[in-house]
Amino acid sequence: MFGFQAIRPPNPKIIAIIGAVFVATIVIHQVSFLYDFIFAEGLSGPLDVLTTCQQHKPTLKHLDSSQSRKKTTIPNIIHQIWKSSNVSEYSKDPSYRSWKAVYEPRKYTVKLWTDDEIHELIKVKYPSLLPTYESYPHNIQRADMARLVVVHSEGGIYADLDVYPRAVGELQCLQNLGVQAIFGPTVGTTGVSNHFFMAEKGSPFLRWALDEAKRRAGANSNQIVLPYLRVFWSTGPMMVTAAALEYAELQGAANHRLAILDDHYVRKVVGHLGGRSWHGPDGQFLNFVADYHVVIEKIALGLGVLVLFVLAAVMARLVYLKRRQTNRRPLYIDVSQQKLYVH
Repeated sequence: MFGFQAIRPPNPKIIAIIGAVFVATIVIHQVSFLYDFIFAEGLSGPLDVLTTCQQHKPTLKHLDSSQSRKKTTIPNIIHQIWKSSNVSEYSKDPSYRSWKAVYEPRKYTVKLWTDDEIHELIKVKYPSLLPTYESYPHNIQRADMARLVVVHSEGGIYADLDVYPRAVGELQCLQNLGVQAIFGPTVGTTGVSNHFFMAEKGSPFLRWALDEAKRRAGANSNQIVLPYLRVFWSTGPMMVTAAALEYAELQGAANHRLAILDDHYVRKVVGHLGGRSWHGPDGQFLNFVADYHVVIEKIALGLGVLVLFVLAAVMARLVYLKRRQTNRRPLYIDVSQQKLYVH
C-alpha cells in the first residue's frame, strides 16, 4: 500500500510576505510612471517661465537674438472643443460665449470644434494619428490629442470650456513674443498643462508632442491601473511635460522657443474654474488631496501623533500586566512535609 503524507497548510507568515511583496511590486511599477513629476525640479531651467509679458523688454533668456528679429506671431484664432455645437450640455457655465464677446470685436476668430469636425480633420491631414485617436478608451484622451491637432493645424490659442478670458492686453502681448508655443503651468511650474496654451501654425513642438502621444498609446498606457493616471501619462499634462523637456534638450536652449506661464501670472491672463468633468473616483480623490493637501497634512500629522500616543499607552499597559503576572507566582503545598513552597 502506498502511504500518503499529510500536506501541511502553508505558513500564514509566508503568505503575508508574498502578498506584501506582490503589492509593493505593483505600487512601485505604477509610481514609476510618475517619475518625471515626483523628481522634477521645475521647468525654469530648460524652459522660459514668464512672470510678465514685456514686449519691448524681452525676458526670454532662451530665445536666440537672431530668431527674435524674425518674430512669428501666433494667429488671432481661439479654439475650443465640445462633443457637439450645443455647449449648453456642458456641466458648468461654458466660456465659449465669453471668448466670443471679448475677442470677436477685436477681430479674433473663435472656433468651437465638434467631435465630427475633429475626426474629419485628423482623417484628412493627420492620417497616421487616426488609428491611435480612434483606439483611445477614454473620450478625454481624444480631446487631449484633438486640442494639439487643431492648434498645430491652424495656430492660435486653445482654452478649455472652463477657462475664461481676463487680461486682453497680456494675451495679445504673449502672441507677439516670438516664441512658437506658450503653455499654462501645473503643480506650480513643475509641469506643463494643456488646459490653456497657444502656438504658431505648424509648431514643430506640437508635432513632436503628437508623436509622443502616439508612442505612449496602446500597450504602454494599458499597464497603468488607475484611469486618471493613464490619461495624464498618455495624453495629458504628464505627456506634454515629458515632450517639452525632451524637445528643449534636443533643440538646445537658444532654439526651442518654448515658454510656460508662471503660476501666478497665468491667473492674470485667464481664469480657470477647473471643471474636471471627466474625472472618475480615482481622479476626484487625487485632486481632492491636491486641493486640500495643507489641511490633509495637518490632519495626518495630528492622527500620527494620536496613533503614537495610543501605541505608547498600549505598550505601557502590556509592560505593567507582564510585571504584575510575574509577581503573582502560583503557590503549592507539599503535603508530606507540610511546608509551603513558591513555584
